[in-house]
Amino acid sequence: MPPKRNGSRNADKSAAAAPPKAAELLSSRFAPGGYFRDRVVIVTGASSGIGRDLALTFAKMGAKVALIARRKSLLESLADEITAAGGDAFPLVADVTRRADVHDAIDRTVAHFGRIDILINSAGIAIPDRVETMSPADLERMMAVNLMGTLHTMQAVLPSMRSAGTGSIVNIASLAGRRGMPPLGAYCATKFAVVGLTEALRVELFGSGIRVSLVMPGVIDTPMVHGAGSTHSADQSKDPFKLMPDAIPAMPTQWVTWAVIAAVVFGLAEVDVPPGAVLMEKIAALFPGLTDAVLALGARLFDWATRR
Repeated sequence: MPPKRNGSRNADKSAAAAPPKAAELLSSRFAPGGYFRDRVVIVTGASSGIGRDLALTFAKMGAKVALIARRKSLLESLADEITAAGGDAFPLVADVTRRADVHDAIDRTVAHFGRIDILINSAGIAIPDRVETMSPADLERMMAVNLMGTLHTMQAVLPSMRSAGTGSIVNIASLAGRRGMPPLGAYCATKFAVVGLTEALRVELFGSGIRVSLVMPGVIDTPMVHGAGSTHSADQSKDPFKLMPDAIPAMPTQWVTWAVIAAVVFGLAEVDVPPGAVLMEKIAALFPGLTDAVLALGARLFDWATRR
């Protein structure tokens, strides 16, 4: 409940006199009456990067968040952070590549919260390499997480959403899912697959009350881009290299979070990050030869920059 008016002056004085850390804590308290109040949101890949920012933001906006990831300590730390700030978080340690894990996590979410309103598929990995030399095991690993993980979660939540006659599914793909480019050939293949799967499901669910959206980000400032986490090749004889050199600026994770929120609130089929990026790719597709030449030059510069 909001504070009484006759005590507001004293509250203002206390807040002003509070030390910086306490003042910061007061300002970061989650609002139970936010836009997504009492809506149940599942976020995969919630332990870091885009998934973590999504979980925090939706919790701040009043949602009850179910957090799915493999890293238990990071997941529980995030849940504790949300709970301490007045939010409602339910950590679920699960590997999205395992169908049984995913279905168990979804069943537990329904049992805990009573329903599922929004699913956000944020889990993903990228292992950069040239198509000529990449390990098939690396492609299979990326397919297992990026594509099959997305499929497992969508299939697991759909019975609940169909029963309710409403719901929202947001899959975070990539601009790499519209144009193949080195050294991300295998990663591009997985994201092309996610785009196709999502577009097909959107048509299947037309008129059902369940909305399916794609968010298509470019280079985002996440641990994956900087080479942290499980993004290295299974072939340990290769020198792992980062997705992007430090000299190339990456967009903040908040940009993707805002795109996801826009997709959910307005029921958008697709949101680009930055806006209009996919349109530029479609224009480039009209001149494939020229585009290939430009990308080839860019790939050589990329290779030089990442190996300096």
